[in-house]
Amino acid sequence: MKVLRIALAVTVTSVAACGQPSPKSPDGASRKVSDEESIGALAAAQGGLTALGGGANANPSGYETALSGPLRAELLEKDTPVKLDGVLKEWPARTPAKIARGKTDGLAFAAGLQYDETKIYLAGEIEDAKYVRTARFAEGEDHVSFALAFPAQGGKYQVYEIGVFPGKSGETAGSVRFLSGPAKGREVPSSKVVEAPNGKVGLTFEAVLPWSTFAEARTLRVGLRAAVRYHDGDGKAEAGVLATSAGGEGAANELAPLPTAAERAVVEGLLEPKGMAQAVPRIELFADVTGDAMKERISVFDKYFTVCGPGYRGGKQFFYRELSYDLSRVEARDVTGKGKEALLVRKRIVHQGTAHEAFEVWTFAKDEPETAFSHVVAVTAGAKKVTNALRVSPGEIEVTVEPAVGWDATSYREPGLAETEALLMPWGAVKSVTYKFDGARFAKSGEVAQAGQKPEGPASKPVAELPRDVPTPEVGKGGDLSARVYDQYLADQKVAAGTKPKVDLKVQVNGDARPERVVVIGKDLVVLGPGYKGGSQYAFARLSDFATPDDITEVTARDITGDGLAEIVVRGKVKLSPTVDSEVMLVYGAAGDRVVRLLAIETAREVAGGRIQGLVQFVPSKTRGFEIDVRPGMARGLTEKSCPFSEGEVTAQGVPVLLPWGKTKAVRMVWNGTAFTKQE
Repeated sequence: MKVLRIALAVTVTSVAACGQPSPKSPDGASRKVSDEESIGALAAAQGGLTALGGGANANPSGYETALSGPLRAELLEKDTPVKLDGVLKEWPARTPAKIARGKTDGLAFAAGLQYDETKIYLAGEIEDAKYVRTARFAEGEDHVSFALAFPAQGGKYQVYEIGVFPGKSGETAGSVRFLSGPAKGREVPSSKVVEAPNGKVGLTFEAVLPWSTFAEARTLRVGLRAAVRYHDGDGKAEAGVLATSAGGEGAANELAPLPTAAERAVVEGLLEPKGMAQAVPRIELFADVTGDAMKERISVFDKYFTVCGPGYRGGKQFFYRELSYDLSRVEARDVTGKGKEALLVRKRIVHQGTAHEAFEVWTFAKDEPETAFSHVVAVTAGAKKVTNALRVSPGEIEVTVEPAVGWDATSYREPGLAETEALLMPWGAVKSVTYKFDGARFAKSGEVAQAGQKPEGPASKPVAELPRDVPTPEVGKGGDLSARVYDQYLADQKVAAGTKPKVDLKVQVNGDARPERVVVIGKDLVVLGPGYKGGSQYAFARLSDFATPDDITEVTARDITGDGLAEIVVRGKVKLSPTVDSEVMLVYGAAGDRVVRLLAIETAREVAGGRIQGLVQFVPSKTRGFEIDVRPGMARGLTEKSCPFSEGEVTAQGVPVLLPWGKTKAVRMVWNGTAFTKQE
């Protein structure tokens, strides 16, 4: 069959949690989730899911919340421990409690949170001219409460209420106690609170309690919600409350988000620059996909897919990728037997009115998702559809053909998706195919023939499918290859000695059999190597399209021209005007003694309130290498009437993004041996 090659980004949506019981909390609570007809239901029947989240982007999981909140948990560096003396000089700025209930005249309260691998630290500043404390630690006397909520099963939260009773100098000692559950009234093991006077009418305090206080914290420390409150009482009854957030044990969803350092990294590194600091993810998932036993938080904000977590990239960094297609479902389960959850992804691509749905399995061999399995499972156009059934079990996937509706062997003419196993057809020769996990991916292990079925008529004969891929020279890390020449580049270009490149690849881009080193330093794309220009010189191209090095988002290498040497593909963002942003893909070659641009393609253009997303496809040529197919994609927030862009002119040097309503429906750029030319 024909192959529709659509550039796809990695993505994920939320996951249905079933089967495994949630950890028991001090009050003995556990949550039960009803099954739904989904991959999640199947997985539950086969051993359950340990991930938390919803099953589809159309059905919220219940965990969707912003990564910003009035209170934030700061990660303590090992060389700056909390002294625990009640004095808050080394603490970051505290969060004032602005939500009041009852009589709060003359009161003020602010709180802060910090944490390390084993403990949580809570600090507070109290202004209360009549601070009342007794040895009874009663809830009717002055005290602080700390509500902390963890995502549990079924979109619910497990909420803990902890009471902090700072002491009163010369009268009563301090204590940290449970305010709810079967341990209510008891002191929290290994906890401590220390207070210090703060002026005539106030005090400050520092409290510490272990993460082990909370059963869920053993594997989950993201997606938290919290509130810290000061309760003013006369020793018998509560008079007023100041809180950092509404909500509590009976209203967990009203508690404000408590972002940790990992989640703040997503906000500060991605969402804030995009004007999305308060954005709520449309998709949310908590699953242990890589690294230690801690669950990662996987979220999708608009078109951005993110991964973060306390054990992911040191708990301070995150991964993100921009999406270019729709999602229908993602669930999580250990289908590989490696003890980590994989993402079971369904994604939907609409092409010329026909929807193609693919099922994929994503694994995290390192800390980025990789495709272990990909198969088209449905094609629909109006009332017409062809679908395949899936059976997913540990280490094995079976795909089975189902009856078609509205199509037959003579009328079905839809193309397939590139880099994806083709849909099984009811009129084809194969009834089912089984795939088994080989340690890296799910490989075909067997198939069952269709009983009594033979291809009928000329339309049923498969159109020759183009090869899946064109071999590319091996790509590795550049390391210290040609270090002397690299140092010479730094000196020549007046770059500080010892500067590390943003990108450092080892791949063959020149005629010599030895690989070259390809690096990006600032905005320079530099090529050097033991066999390049005699091993004593370098060549570079300045990536002047980009305003700053940060605008360069991705640099990869692959053989596009088919000569056995890799070209360098640079992707990034370009400012066309103060109000218009562009995303581009630039192709460079270094087959000669210079680094030269071979082609530039604009893949998207964005203006406030609207975006044009194009489709760029690498289609294997019938001779060698790839042809580059450029087509209109989709418009978001723009129509033909409201779009401020006009259709650009295609030249030998570049292809502008094509408008969905424009006259140009497709552009094919073909390598003629010396340059890319437009195929007429």
